Amino acid sequence: MRAAPTPRTPRPRSRRASYDAYLASRAWSDKRKQWYAAWLSSAGIEPSCLVCGRRWTLKSGHLHHTTYARLGDESLTDLVPLCRRDHRALHALIDCTPTWRRTDRRTATAGIIALLRAARTPATAPEGHPPTALTS
Repeated sequence: MRAAPTPRTPRPRSRRASYDAYLASRAWSDKRKQWYAAWLSSAGIEPSCLVCGRRWTLKSGHLHHTTYARLGDESLTDLVPLCRRDHRALHALIDCTPTWRRTDRRTATAGIIALLRAARTPATAPEGHPPTALTS
């Protein structure tokens, strides 16, 4: 004779599922609007991707968390504007590179943004020398 099954308690959502739910929430939408207004007020210009300079909009722009310490109650300085492509590139490096994963997130974010910018900026060839495949 088999024992009656014990009722299962629902498993808590994974951290990723909770994060995704937050990004789909009204609270996150409101935070993005608050961030945008604060940027306009302090910078006096429209925000743009910190890597490529592409125009950032509430509709299509991404905000990268430089820390998750206050997730859900972010300081506006915890968020930096990126385009979708550069946000994905940043996460490809920060999530998959052990050195960046060991570095605090704010420092890693700044370092990776600098690397991505440098990779987009054509190097200048020495005077009198044509650009090579590495510098063009």
